[in-house]
Amino acid sequence: MRFLKQSTTRNLMVFLVDSTDHVTGKTGLTVTITASKDGAAFIAITPTVTERGTGWYNLALTTAHTDTLGDLALHVTGTAADPLDLALQVGDVATTSNIKKNQALANFEFLMTDSTNHQPVTGKTVTCTRSIDGGAFAAGTLANVAEVASGIYRVDFGAGDLNGNAITLRCTASAADDTLVTLVTAP
Repeated sequence: MRFLKQSTTRNLMVFLVDSTDHVTGKTGLTVTITASKDGAAFIAITPTVTERGTGWYNLALTTAHTDTLGDLALHVTGTAADPLDLALQVGDVATTSNIKKNQALANFEFLMTDSTNHQPVTGKTVTCTRSIDGGAFAAGTLANVAEVASGIYRVDFGAGDLNGNAITLRCTASAADDTLVTLVTAP
């Protein structure tokens, strides 16, 4: 994942699972985070952590956390949850996007995979929710979720679903892996 180095908070959504079954989202955690910048020793950091749903946590990384123009490694833990390791790149190159902020977008395509063999899966009834700038996942006005072919599905975003800088789409279906896609909007 690539982050743009900037002077404002960057929201990062993570999913933490129960250390017993390794699948179920873990709620009520006190999250501990250590970080390494550019290969240096890991040290404790304290971004604002907000629980957003069953197993979903938003990490609000500040400039102090991302003040590197290189690699940022995070180790995220919580009691009775599997640890999560993330490798990020922080850069000074602007991200470009053809997805416009607060403008409807039709036929956005994404892949759904089987939860057993993780191969593309067809014939699913898919439900999509979205998080805007690290907020809680909600249905919004996402509409017309339909199968295209070969495990590819599509969804229409209403303007309000894209009224933020970073939109995370979560698509779920029975016996399928969750699909997560983060979109960066352009003004």
